[in-house]
Amino acid sequence: MAVNIIDFTKESSLLEPIARYIRRKGFRFQMQELPFYQRSVDIYGFSKITNKTIAIELKLHKWKKAIEQAILYQLCADEAYIAMPKKFIGRVNVDLLIKYGVGLISVSQTGRCQKVVEAKQSSVLRIGYKNNHIDYLQRQIDG
Repeated sequence: MAVNIIDFTKESSLLEPIARYIRRKGFRFQMQELPFYQRSVDIYGFSKITNKTIAIELKLHKWKKAIEQAILYQLCADEAYIAMPKKFIGRVNVDLLIKYGVGLISVSQTGRCQKVVEAKQSSVLRIGYKNNHIDYLQRQIDG
């Protein structure tokens, strides 16, 4: 059986493996490019079972910018993560992620995802933002 190798030349190449990964973790309701202020959350997920939300910023290598975005997304999600190709994970300042409660997920060239740093429950979550995003997500899915 041939293994597909992911060519990490675009952030969008991280979408499918991360979407599958968080779906397996219970985040069945998902949306890509969910608007939030002047930005878009690359992947926003909601688990009806746990009533938890997750926001994931995809980056190929610009982890400092990703941290800034993930910190913003803590306003609208229970947990915020950065997802990056495994080969660039070593460049990330893990202590900074831990300090701000941002998680980190690595994606291998075969699409295998692994949580490197666990995100903390957001201490700045605004329930109104979260509920609006959940409603928006469900409307988009229900069509």
